[in-house]
Amino acid sequence: MAKNVRSVVQLSDEELVELCRKNDESAAAELIARFTPSIRKKAESFKGTMNDDLAQEGFMALLDAVRRFSPERGAAFATFAHHCVVNRMINVYKRVSTDHDELTDDLEQADDAAFIPENIVLEREGLDELYKKIEGALSALELSVFRLYISGVPYQVIAARLGITVKAVDNAVQRMRRKLSNVLK
Repeated sequence: MAKNVRSVVQLSDEELVELCRKNDESAAAELIARFTPSIRKKAESFKGTMNDDLAQEGFMALLDAVRRFSPERGAAFATFAHHCVVNRMINVYKRVSTDHDELTDDLEQADDAAFIPENIVLEREGLDELYKKIEGALSALELSVFRLYISGVPYQVIAARLGITVKAVDNAVQRMRRKLSNVLK
């Protein structure tokens, strides 16, 4: 009766994205685990004290990348996600920084060390705890919106599925961002 299903750990990033879009929480958790080291490392590459804020923006960019990824364009998800994360961090950094010369020289370089399997395993160990913290921080509505949002569901569809307005979805996403900022610190 049990299906012969590969573990999410064995799936490619692109396969995980597809599962995320179908509300598979284990796939979302695996993607977050895979990208956490590179997001944190990239946030730390910026000079200043806003690394936690940049990391939070990086996680939100990763979620946006899941929603916006299109394999037909020919790029691997990891490449697309990396560019989304880096661009979001640069934009936030530039917005809040008064001295743009403080950008590090390697902003456009990939963090190869973040994709080493040992680093992925170490980050995965804390992932279950992180997900429990996320569930504990969000209200029932915000958690429902979060699950649909990271699955790539558009605001209008989220609103229809949950029986709320698009504005209520947007408000939930904004509250979610603030709460997740505290969880990710």
